[in-house]
Amino acid sequence: MHRSPETAIAIVGLGAILPGAPDAPAFWRNVKDGRYCIDEVDATRWDPALYYDADPRAPERTYSKIGGWVRDWEWDPLGWRLPIPPKVSDAMDDAQKWAVACTRMALADFGYPERPLDLERTAVVLGNAMAGEHHYLTALRVTFPELARELDHAPAFASLPEDVRARIRQELHGNLDAWLPDVTEDTMPGELGNCLAGRIANLFNLRGPNFIVDAACASAMAAMDASIQGLLDGDYDAVLTGGIDRNMGASTFIKFCAIGALSGTGTRPYADGADGFVMGEGAALFLLKRLADAERDGDRVYAVVRGIAGSSDGKGKGIAAPNPVGQRLAVRRAWDKSGVDPAACGLVEGHGTSTRVGDVVEVESLSACFAEAGLAPGTVPLGSVKSNIGHLKGAAGAAGLLKAALALHEGVLPPSLHAETPNPNVDWSATPFRVNTELREWPRNGGPRTAAVSAFGFGGTNFHAVLEEHVPGRLTSNVHASASVPADVGPADAAPAPAADAPAAIAPAAPPTGRAPLRGALVLGGRDDADLAAQLRAALDGPAPEPAPPAPEALRAPERLAIDYGDAAELAAKGATALKALESGSPAAWKALRARGIFRCSGPAPKVAFLFTGQGSQYAGMLRELRDREPLVREVFDRADSARTGSNRTSSWGTAWASTARSSPPGCSPSRPRWRPSARAGRRWPT
Repeated sequence: MHRSPETAIAIVGLGAILPGAPDAPAFWRNVKDGRYCIDEVDATRWDPALYYDADPRAPERTYSKIGGWVRDWEWDPLGWRLPIPPKVSDAMDDAQKWAVACTRMALADFGYPERPLDLERTAVVLGNAMAGEHHYLTALRVTFPELARELDHAPAFASLPEDVRARIRQELHGNLDAWLPDVTEDTMPGELGNCLAGRIANLFNLRGPNFIVDAACASAMAAMDASIQGLLDGDYDAVLTGGIDRNMGASTFIKFCAIGALSGTGTRPYADGADGFVMGEGAALFLLKRLADAERDGDRVYAVVRGIAGSSDGKGKGIAAPNPVGQRLAVRRAWDKSGVDPAACGLVEGHGTSTRVGDVVEVESLSACFAEAGLAPGTVPLGSVKSNIGHLKGAAGAAGLLKAALALHEGVLPPSLHAETPNPNVDWSATPFRVNTELREWPRNGGPRTAAVSAFGFGGTNFHAVLEEHVPGRLTSNVHASASVPADVGPADAAPAPAADAPAAIAPAAPPTGRAPLRGALVLGGRDDADLAAQLRAALDGPAPEPAPPAPEALRAPERLAIDYGDAAELAAKGATALKALESGSPAAWKALRARGIFRCSGPAPKVAFLFTGQGSQYAGMLRELRDREPLVREVFDRADSARTGSNRTSSWGTAWASTARSSPPGCSPSRPRWRPSARAGRRWPT
C-alpha cells in the first residue's frame, strides 16, 4: 500500500526506560552528551564466577560479561493509583513493569487524562522477542523433581545413608526455594510475553486490539508497521507501540557466545575493531495517531512516520547470516511507500550491531539503495544508538526510532560513539554515508529534515522506516479552490501548439521586461523523452542559465521537463538525476523527484491557481529572504509593525518574526502550549 501524505502518522507521546536512563529525556541527554552506558554485570543478575570464562572455546560459558543494564527506574503502582497488589507485582516480570511504567509516561507526555483520548479506540501493539527472565526462574523451581531424580541416580549419592540423602535433598530444595520466585495463580500472566500488551490494556482500560509481535531484533519495527496499518485501516484512532526487552540472563549470554556473536570488549558500530554486539535491555514506547487527527486536535508531534516496510532474506547463506538482498528490499520498499526522495535523507539510524560482517553488509546494502539519489560521498550522517546502550534485541528498533524522532524534533545530529576510525572493510569513498561522531546542528536542505531507521532480525527479517520532521500543515492542508477561465482567454502573443514533428523548443529565453525570478528554472519542451534527454545533455554541457521566465513555446510543447535550481552545482546534480530518469523510461521515477524540484509533464498544461490561505508561517523565518530582497515586502512588514506595536517601538514584530530562525539557539523548540477547557464539551484548545 502506498503511503501518501494523507496517510502520514504522528508520534505524539513518548515513554522509555533504557540503560542509564529512567525516562526519555534522560536517554536523549545521554545520547547528545555521548555517554557510554555499558558496564559489567552485577552479581545480583548473574554471578560471573559461575558462568564467565575469557576463553571463547570454553563450553557452556560466556566470554562476555558486559552489557547495557537498566539499574535505575521507578516502580510505584500504588502511588500511581494502578490496581496492582504487591503479590501480583512480585509475580510480574520486569519487562511487564517497564511496559506499564513506559505507558504511563507516554500517556502523560501526550497530556492524558487532561487531554482527551478515546480509550475505546486505542490499541496496544508491542514488539518482544524472548519474554523476560522470570519464566526461567519459575521453570527451574518446578523442575526440581527432575534434578532430585538425577541426583538419586548418581552412584556417589546413592552410596550415602538414606537419612543423609534425604537431608541433602531437603537442604537443596530449601536453598532453591529461598531465591526462586513462588509459583502462584499470578505467575503465568506475570511472565507471558503476550501479557505485555494485555497488562497495559487491562490497567489503562484500553479497548482497541492488543497483541505482541515477534520479529526477533526487528520486533519493535514490526510492531510499529502493524500499528500503522491498523491506524490507516481505521481499526482504531490511537495506538501504543514500541519494543521491550528484559532478557539478559546467563543462559542468553552463553547461547549467543556459542555462535560467536557477542563482544567481550565493547560496542563499536561501523568502526574499526568491531568484534561483536554488546547486549542491552530496556523499553521505548510511542503513542501514535494519524497526522491529520493529531493536527486537528492540536497535539505536539515529535516526528512524522512517512513509510515503513519489511522483507525477508529468503534463501540465503544461513538462518543467522545477514543477506544484502533482503535488506535492500526493505529499504527500497520503505522509501517507495513514503513518497519521499531518498536524496532528502539527512540521517540514517542504522541497525549497526558492531559485528564483523553485519555492519559491512548493511552499509553496502544502504549504498546500493541510495545510489540513484545522486548523493555525494560522505554527505549523509550514519549512526547507531547501540554505540551508547548496546543491542536491545527485540527493543532495538524502538531505541533507534526514539533517537531519530528526538533528533528530528530538536533539529540536531547526535553523535555515534567509538567510530573515530571507521571500519576499514567499508569503502567509504564509494558510499554517501559517513559516521557522525559529534553533536551538530542539522541544517535544512530546502525541505523538512528526513531520517531513516533500520532494524534487522535474527532469522532473516528486515524492517526500514522513513521519518520526517513535523512542519504543521505541510502534509495535511487541503486546497479547495476553483476558477472558471474562458477557453479563449490566453496570452496576447500565444501561438498554436506545435505539431508532433515540429522542431524542439528550448528554454529559458531572454526575460521580458520586469524583475527576474529569485531562482532558476530550466524548462525544456520537446516531442518525447529522447528529445528531452538530448536537450538536457546540451543544456548541462554549457553554463547554467541566469534565472529567467521560461520560453512560451517550451510551455506549450507536448512533452515538458522543468528543473528548479539555485546555482550551477545544483543544476548539474539535478540535471544528472533527471537524465537518468529520462533514460530509464520509468514513469514511477518522477513521483519521487518532485520533492527535489524536478518535474515531468505531458499533454496540455493544467490550469494554475494561486491560493493565499491566510495561514501563518510553516517554519521560522519563512519569508526572511523575500523580505530582504524585495522592498515591497519589507514595506508591508514595516506597516504591520507600525499598526501592531506603534512606530516608536525599538523591536518590530515583522523583523523579529522573519529573523526567528537566525536568532534561535540550535536545538531550541517552542514550549508545549497550555490547555484550557473550551466552550465545546470534551475538547481542549491551545491558549
